[in-house]
Amino acid sequence: MTEPKNESELINGFVSCPKHIELLLKDELIQFGAYEAAEGLAGVHAIAEKQVWLKVVMWSRLANRIYLKIGTTQCANKKELYSAIATIQWSPLCHEIPKTLSIKFNGTNKELNNSHFASQVTKDAIVDQFNEVYGFRPKVVSSDGHLSVYARLKHKQLDIYQDITGQSLHQRGYRGTNTLAPLKENLAAAILIRAGWPKLAQQNHNLIDPMCGSGTLLTEGWQMACDIAPNVKLKSHALFSWYGFDANVWAKMVIDAEQRAITGQAAFKGQIIGADHHKTSVNQANKNLEKIPHTKRISFQYQTLDKFRIPPRNNLVVCNPPYGVRLQKNYLSSWIQLKDWLSSKVVDAKAAILTPDDAKAWLLGYRATHSYVLLNGAIPIQLRLFEVNRENQLETPAGQLFALPAGAQMLANRLKKNQNQLQRWLDKHAIEAYRLYDADIPEYSVVIDRYQNHIHIQEYQAPKSIDTKKAALHLNHVLLAVQSVIQPKIEKIHLKTRQKQKNKQQYNKLNEQEDRFVIHEHGRKYLIDLEQYLDTGLFLDHRWLRNHIEALAKGKRVLNLFSYTGTISVAAAQGGARAVSSVDTSKTYLKWAEENFALNGLRQAQHQFIRADVLKFLARTSEMFDIIVADPPTFSNSHSRDNDWNVQKDHSKLIHGCMKLLKKQGVLYFSNNFRKFSLNLELKEKYHIEDITMKSFDLDFHGSKTHHCFKITHLV
Repeated sequence: MTEPKNESELINGFVSCPKHIELLLKDELIQFGAYEAAEGLAGVHAIAEKQVWLKVVMWSRLANRIYLKIGTTQCANKKELYSAIATIQWSPLCHEIPKTLSIKFNGTNKELNNSHFASQVTKDAIVDQFNEVYGFRPKVVSSDGHLSVYARLKHKQLDIYQDITGQSLHQRGYRGTNTLAPLKENLAAAILIRAGWPKLAQQNHNLIDPMCGSGTLLTEGWQMACDIAPNVKLKSHALFSWYGFDANVWAKMVIDAEQRAITGQAAFKGQIIGADHHKTSVNQANKNLEKIPHTKRISFQYQTLDKFRIPPRNNLVVCNPPYGVRLQKNYLSSWIQLKDWLSSKVVDAKAAILTPDDAKAWLLGYRATHSYVLLNGAIPIQLRLFEVNRENQLETPAGQLFALPAGAQMLANRLKKNQNQLQRWLDKHAIEAYRLYDADIPEYSVVIDRYQNHIHIQEYQAPKSIDTKKAALHLNHVLLAVQSVIQPKIEKIHLKTRQKQKNKQQYNKLNEQEDRFVIHEHGRKYLIDLEQYLDTGLFLDHRWLRNHIEALAKGKRVLNLFSYTGTISVAAAQGGARAVSSVDTSKTYLKWAEENFALNGLRQAQHQFIRADVLKFLARTSEMFDIIVADPPTFSNSHSRDNDWNVQKDHSKLIHGCMKLLKKQGVLYFSNNFRKFSLNLELKEKYHIEDITMKSFDLDFHGSKTHHCFKITHLV
């Protein structure tokens, strides 16, 4: 830390910045001469002399705003807030009586629960003081007032600052109309610092961006390489009115900065080259460049990636490929093109690439030397640093889009194996929805189902003995493996976590959404929703039973209990059933079942949809059926019944009720998903029961323990 010349001249302040670059900002402030500096949340607390604060304003490449501490006090309500603000002598904070006033107030407490109201109280206290002393009320403006005040309230603690920048210092003044999702200038600077560009620039290396957009990364890189002060052209009422601002000192700093820029441009012998296939972006990059000192050593080209050539050595490749709001239908192709360009056109270079997730980082095909978490606005991103050379290049296994870490590769191998084993069967039966993986590997306890080009991943809740970080890592491996092997679009991946329902809230309300789609199965059509519920509208493990019921149903009366979305009912009706009755307690699911019938052109009067508790329905109904299907939940707390349902405890009552309505030659198919289920022995004495569990699984569920299934008939 720098020793102060005079401790009485030290000023306490807080310098804000984007989250995750606080350490870099701390180092920068110390280099500028701060006496003390300590990281905070989205900023750095520092103590420095007035001239150092001026230097920070002009030269900081990382700061947003500079807030100088006025005081801290306790504040619980409106009266205390007004009093606290009124106690401060405001006019000495400016060279002259401020013409304008801007206020920013953050935070609330029990009494001051509206920050806008608190801002108004703060404003009233300040302007009342000026009016009382000078007979003048400053005009209130939204930003960059001659007196700019920032107040932060947390519980009852009120911290009060003077904002001496008036605007965010990331706004250098060179950038015009924004392209989609541009990087803020100070975030771009942080990326370059992490990539080691300041040192490389001194060695006259080249800075390359093959997807430069409007050129923010390279423009910031140019200013670093040429020692150009980022805020030398700053115009700020808040700064120029601040009592610590010295116009003569600032003028000398400007002259010194301009001379350093001239010297720096002459000294830098590297090249800074950007390319982009969007002509508008390249034009904007060149317009931005015109607003700062520059030479021909920096240039932006309208060029496709396959034709973009760079110097043969001493290159740092830095890039912010498309993601977030910049996503397009073919965005993945941009990443593949970047991967191909790196491997074919770049030799022995350093690279710093921003990625939205691990998958894109692995897709690039190189081992990372460092990885940093950042935020681009509200979008979480990663900065991956790596060496582009043959030794560091990853070999992509056959049948994959990209290489993977060891654990994820183990899962990827299983996915490829399972897919290969199923493919002929899938093609033969034109199956669009199937199970690809069911916790085959203990460490990766998930279910992966495929619905056309959608991937549905259900994570079993990890035991308490499993570390949460390890569980999160395993889930990340699952997502990596899925993206490498199956290669779905990111928006086609649907991830759900299985957890015990809290407060007996088993379901969320179904929203009417356009993201439902239709799956074809054995000539039938089913509506699928992969987002709204834990289940999707189609139990894949009962595909065999649906097909079996369709084959048996012609001319039969069919009763489907716990009918859910009516998929078995549709199969029965499609098979020519004389009548199908679907019983469920859920109004939402019965409506869904009716939609499935309409989708298949089966909406006829003889097919009924009955909202009722199943046990109560069985007790009051006298109608007889040829086929009954009962697939109850393991547990249910539906409000339509007096007691909670438990399949192990209550299945005898259910089966007896079904058999009373089953014709002499009829058949009951009873199934459930309770893995520890045991059929009551007394049932075997009254009925003929055949365990058809293994028969009831199609190839994608071979060896599964997903359900138990029994065929039950009357004794002859």
